[in-house]
Amino acid sequence: MALFGHRERFGSHLGLERVELVCRELGSPQADLKFIHLAGTNGKGSTAALLAQVLQESGLKVGLFTSPHLESYEERFKINGVQVDKEFLTDIVEETEAAISRVEKEYPQLGAVTEFELATAVGLLCFRQAEVDIVVLETGLGGRLDATNVVAPVLSVITTIGLDHTDRLGDSVEEIAAEKGGIIKAGVPVVSGVQPGAAETVLKRIASEKGAPWYSTWDVPWQKLGWSLEGGSLFFPGWGKIEIGLLGEHQLENGAVALLALEQLSALGWPITEQAVRQGMKEAKWPGRLEVLSAEPLVLLDGSHNPEGIAALTTSLDHLRDGSSPKFTFVFGMLETKELKLLDPLVPLAERFVFTAAAGGRFPPKDPAIMVEYAQKRGVKAVGYYEAADALKMALQSPPVCICGSLYLVGTIKRILRQGSVIIA
Repeated sequence: MALFGHRERFGSHLGLERVELVCRELGSPQADLKFIHLAGTNGKGSTAALLAQVLQESGLKVGLFTSPHLESYEERFKINGVQVDKEFLTDIVEETEAAISRVEKEYPQLGAVTEFELATAVGLLCFRQAEVDIVVLETGLGGRLDATNVVAPVLSVITTIGLDHTDRLGDSVEEIAAEKGGIIKAGVPVVSGVQPGAAETVLKRIASEKGAPWYSTWDVPWQKLGWSLEGGSLFFPGWGKIEIGLLGEHQLENGAVALLALEQLSALGWPITEQAVRQGMKEAKWPGRLEVLSAEPLVLLDGSHNPEGIAALTTSLDHLRDGSSPKFTFVFGMLETKELKLLDPLVPLAERFVFTAAAGGRFPPKDPAIMVEYAQKRGVKAVGYYEAADALKMALQSPPVCICGSLYLVGTIKRILRQGSVIIA
């Protein structure tokens, strides 16, 4: 049986009781670890990757827990940038499943343990057994009731908040901010990226109520210095000019959040060196986020799947085109739950769309035929293929190409290219 994927994503009973009980059965591994806890709608994975790389460059043994994965579930558990060994992980999962069985038998009223609760407990036990110095821990969904919220962090980080997962978190920015702000702990410093006004108000209120020192990139006179396919750079007080390996203007904003977080970690006594900051920010990788698969012809891969993500992608592509180079062929797929208007910002940059089915997850993909009709009504050429490999082959005939709309699609395309069934010439 597969290690993961056999449990429900959401439980019938809301709350942290199940995961707390499972962790107690495992000897409370979270009590023996130090954490940086991250929440946010967009940018938390990239910020986590930047922080983990800098901490590793500082000589620390760093656990990194992120979600979702692109190709394999094991991507979610990394130590110093390397996926945890499959055999080691299998042993951890077996121990965790045994603990889960005991909890489910003793507390049937709480319902079955969820997939993400299993993954969280596995991650915590894995990092304790590996004796890491610090864990960079990304929430899965929300924050207040997220399974990862069983930890007591040394620092909380909240990246940009927007409207996503409204079915679970609320349909206003204020409601979503309140959920994300649930990771803020009494007396623990919190670092925030620039937020919509309403979100900032909610988060600052939560921090004030909990006596958590508040630090925001909004209050720091940092500057974007530009970016290209080779990377970007920003000026940050105290660090000076910093080069960053992740691409896009939005990654400069994530870089600023990471630098402010590192500043606070240094103030807390963590051994962050200037050389480690410079090296780590430049070397950090985060696959599937404005990832360059090929520079010539230009083929980009981006997991944007919500309005804020698509807006950031549009800004990045517009910057790369600079108004003169050819428009993009988009390979696009999204889940059935997403609204078709997600496509609208890409229309002015599109030479054509090649739609496909973004298979994966608990929701079915949006029918390519429906997306074709939507794009054609907006005056853009469009075709549809149910198989992602066929869509990619067609798109590569008219570069530049950008593949986006779903992290599931990104993972599928990466597997197709790795297996060699489609080759970028």
